[in-house]
Amino acid sequence: MTCFCTAVENTKKLVFGISLRKSTLDNYNQYYPAFLDLNGRFVVVIGGGIIAERKIEQLLAANAKIALISPDSTSSVAKLARKKAIQWHKRTYQAGDLNGAWLAIAATDDSEINESIAQEAEQRKIFLNVVDKSELCGFIAPSIIEKGPVTIAISTAGKSPALARKLRELIDGTQNPEHFNHEGFCRCIEWADAIEVLAEVRSELKSEGITALPEKWQSAMDTHLLENVQSGQIKYAKAYLKDALSAGESN
Repeated sequence: MTCFCTAVENTKKLVFGISLRKSTLDNYNQYYPAFLDLNGRFVVVIGGGIIAERKIEQLLAANAKIALISPDSTSSVAKLARKKAIQWHKRTYQAGDLNGAWLAIAATDDSEINESIAQEAEQRKIFLNVVDKSELCGFIAPSIIEKGPVTIAISTAGKSPALARKLRELIDGTQNPEHFNHEGFCRCIEWADAIEVLAEVRSELKSEGITALPEKWQSAMDTHLLENVQSGQIKYAKAYLKDALSAGESN
């Protein structure tokens, strides 16, 4: 496996991904990892079951405008429709339903409908995710962990959703400890607690004309810093970090 980690400028997102290397599996699609800005964009969801419900919740969190195409839905989705949080068209999919969509998700168990949706999405050049049918997808949805403004996304290129979930639970600490030694857990998500301190110190250093090398940032982000952030010693943590980063630097 290979990992990537990048900070997105002018956002409060930290993006971390895991995917399978081509040397490990010869027959799989190499996906381009990306986070989408769906604020105000029109998204069509086809299917009203529990999986569609989870997708809709995530889309609403991203401030997307959602149209649901389904003859029925879960009680939670129906409640969202009554509150006018989404538009609900109570019928099965029809050709043309993707007109004007920026993104689409198909969460039905009807293979013929899924294939028809995929054909329309391809014709209209709309990115489509068909749940559990990666061969019909224009994009696949990763397994995610969120803590404040930090998001960790994990993908196995559609090969093993079970492995993506396993990795997610190891990272967020929810995996049953009876099955793993303590060393098997990755507590890196705890660093999400420090993101505001890191961002504020970075901004202060920039305003003072000080640029710390990437290696210095990594060495300064030690357990002492994190422990002080988590114990509420924010002022001390900022001073500790700033001193470590500005030592030996000149503006």
